[in-house]
Amino acid sequence: MALAIGAVLLQAQPEDDRDIIHTVDSGDTLISIAHAYGVTLDQLLSLNELHPEALLQIGQRLLVIRAPAFAEAADGEPAPESGESGESSESAELVGGDVASGDLPPAPVAEADAPMRDPADIRPQLCFTVFEDHNQNGLMEPNERPLTNAAIRVLDTADVEQLRYMTDGAAEPYCERRLERALYTIEGSAPPGFGMTSAARLRIDLRNGGLVKLEFGARRDLETASVPPPAGDMGGDDRMSESPRSLLRELSGLFALGLAAVVFFSGMAVSLFIWWR
Repeated sequence: MALAIGAVLLQAQPEDDRDIIHTVDSGDTLISIAHAYGVTLDQLLSLNELHPEALLQIGQRLLVIRAPAFAEAADGEPAPESGESGESSESAELVGGDVASGDLPPAPVAEADAPMRDPADIRPQLCFTVFEDHNQNGLMEPNERPLTNAAIRVLDTADVEQLRYMTDGAAEPYCERRLERALYTIEGSAPPGFGMTSAARLRIDLRNGGLVKLEFGARRDLETASVPPPAGDMGGDDRMSESPRSLLRELSGLFALGLAAVVFFSGMAVSLFIWWR
């Protein structure tokens, strides 16, 4: 089949530089001829007024492609004659010959309306909400509304406050776009009469820019459990202030005990002295 198709391509003979004619050779079929020239079987049959079961004769000449000046469109309407438009005449000149790429007009280039953005220019954006967490799952659901009078603080790595915000229940989620690319700590405080149902202090990384969204949950009449300080830090200031007094009490007890021992042994010595006499 590959040899047959190659033979079909080699036997194509242009007629008066417009129509492309194929001379039938041994092994050719209507389907192989149509496939070799990139046309459909119906087009080949229509151009040559042949029946699908027609027998081909060796040496028979078949019209494969008709020049645009004489071709008919697929819907049966004749194509415009040569000279009616510059495009048709130009197409008629190109059929049957070799076309260099330099002879073709350049393809149109469409420019994008949206400008390209450098990822380095994307500033960080921090958005947050404090909401009433009815089921205490820490997730803001459609029936849970933002709360008023909740406090949000944003601190840098040196614990210097960079942002303080009080919620009003209407402008949330609030988005801050003035932060620099850095590491931050964000603290959420529940309104009066509420307790936090989610973490109240979070570390966030804005070094790569982009959008970070945080939601703090709180519930009415909920007491937030306080985390006791480490054992090494418990009552550090009180211990330091009471340490001198504790030491003084211990020394006073030792002094009293020593004084009692001195009095006791002194009495014993006096008693023995009197007895020996």
